[in-house]
Amino acid sequence: MKEFLCETQELAIGYGKTPLASGIALGANPGQILVLVGPNGAGKSTLLKTLAGQLAPLGGAVLLDGQDLTAYTGTARAQKLALMLPHTRHTELTTCFEFAAAGRIPYTGRLGILSDADRQAVQDALEIAGAAHLADRDFNCISDGQRQRVLLARAICQQPKVLLLDEPTSFLDIKGKIELLTILQKLAHEQGLAVIVSLHELDMAQKIADAVVCVFPDHVSGVLTPDAAFAPDNIRALYALSKEQYTALFGQAKPQKPTFEHYVRSGQKLLRCGYTTGTCAALGAAGAARLLLTGHAPETVALRTPKGIVVEVAPLFCRRTDTGAECAIEKDGGDDVDVTTGLPVIATVELLPGCTDIRIDGGRGVGRVTKPGLDQPVGAAAINHVPRQMIAEALEREAENAAYTGGFAVTISVEGGAETAKRTFNPHIGVEGGLSILGTSGIVEPMSQQAILDTIQLEMNQAALRAKNAPGPRRLVLAPGNYGLDYLASALPQFERFPVVKTSNFIGDTLDMAATAKFEEVLLVGHVGKLVKLAAGVMNTHSHTADGRAEVFCAHAALCGARREVCAALMDAATTDACLDILDGAQLRGPVLESILAAIQMHLDRRAGGAFRVGVVLFSNQHGPLGETKTAKELMQEWQN
Repeated sequence: MKEFLCETQELAIGYGKTPLASGIALGANPGQILVLVGPNGAGKSTLLKTLAGQLAPLGGAVLLDGQDLTAYTGTARAQKLALMLPHTRHTELTTCFEFAAAGRIPYTGRLGILSDADRQAVQDALEIAGAAHLADRDFNCISDGQRQRVLLARAICQQPKVLLLDEPTSFLDIKGKIELLTILQKLAHEQGLAVIVSLHELDMAQKIADAVVCVFPDHVSGVLTPDAAFAPDNIRALYALSKEQYTALFGQAKPQKPTFEHYVRSGQKLLRCGYTTGTCAALGAAGAARLLLTGHAPETVALRTPKGIVVEVAPLFCRRTDTGAECAIEKDGGDDVDVTTGLPVIATVELLPGCTDIRIDGGRGVGRVTKPGLDQPVGAAAINHVPRQMIAEALEREAENAAYTGGFAVTISVEGGAETAKRTFNPHIGVEGGLSILGTSGIVEPMSQQAILDTIQLEMNQAALRAKNAPGPRRLVLAPGNYGLDYLASALPQFERFPVVKTSNFIGDTLDMAATAKFEEVLLVGHVGKLVKLAAGVMNTHSHTADGRAEVFCAHAALCGARREVCAALMDAATTDACLDILDGAQLRGPVLESILAAIQMHLDRRAGGAFRVGVVLFSNQHGPLGETKTAKELMQEWQN
């Protein structure tokens, strides 16, 4: 059990001498969201202010990182704990950047002179809070909802271990609420903050809470599980509701609408899977088509994803339009951290009785392809081929069931997609104006970074046991993902007899594990789009960590004598396959790949540190085999003998 970052011991809170509540015992763990719920005036804000040190306890103690809160200086406390309260004061001539920068005072002192690092911390906090575009705006001239984002950015600037928030979703619309709560989930679950937040919206609280404390008018509960906290009897008691009042607010108990309940094991945890934007688009198309063909809006729609898993959900809405029908499906990323989670993916369908075509295009919130080399041609909607196939198959099923022989025109839109896309890599790779509709399997499998590493370590241990009993040197095959495994099975089946471990993006960490497991010979097989980054010494190949693919191709092309226009084209290429096409046109593919493979070998040898011999096999789904490093050629020859 992790130590509490914030804890109370027999805490009494209130104003004056009479406590509002006493005997409060709660604790928030790192990586946990603890939600406070209860009626107005019960003491949620008072409790938060006491936890933050703004109000002195009337009894008991608040512990911060194991020490009594009173033992900290104000500055030391502010470096560990941040409080976000609703802002009511007028601030004269202050930009949003300046307002957020006040969160750096615990590090700069009261003069508030910002270093370059401080300014970067402010900019990063504004980005996290989705308020970077407000940096130069007058804080007094923005909406209340926008102020909430800037307030959150100021709190993030403090770089606290504990984040306290009092009704942070006030003034936000539904989309804004979802986005802010998603940010809090990232701060807790990815950065390990202990987040304590009060919320009035019980549906939102239920979605975000890892644990719950109920603040009654005369006492405060212990830490409860969400199931216990939001049970009807507890909610009725908390808000003093009669059965009739509860029913009026929450409705009669109804058969639950289907929820997607598919899980993957990650270490000792079960994580719930979600479904892709492509699956949402296909489900929405099926729902709209069914309304047009049968006259009835479906309560649920379902399909079997390419992975073979059935997804059945209830649409957000399904209704007629002037020319057809539209159906919206809420994107659900499961336990995966995904900026698109909660966005409505809307399929608008029109019947084309005079033909059998299925025409698919993108509408508002769906991006357009602006660079060659992507899944779709330049100018097309960024709806990849697998989602297009899923949409077509879903419509064909609906047509067959209704004995309809005509065609369909489908437009896929994503509400809020254009704004959300700015926080993705879409603009960088050449998709402008919105999100991509993606998904090769139709399913989102969540994995935290540590969980992935734990899984790799487990596979490595199993591989080591297998290799221990095999004759000759201890040999290991590594593959970053499914592309590598598929290529191994189709092009190099003779090496499948050796232990195989999937590395995900953690090439360097996996190599370290291989050294610890005392493997002597390692062969890494992977797609050029991932492994070309190794030529720059990048050992975590996730795009959020580092990219540099175009830069690697450009640098090595220049070393091989490429003209300036070739280098410029490489830097502007959207994919590694596009880079290869450019090199083919310049008749430089061979020497450039040879140079890249040599650089990859050098960086791998440095990482291995003499613990084992290691080599790489590169391939492309479009161009096939691309080559091997020197050591890989040697290993492959030896392994075949």
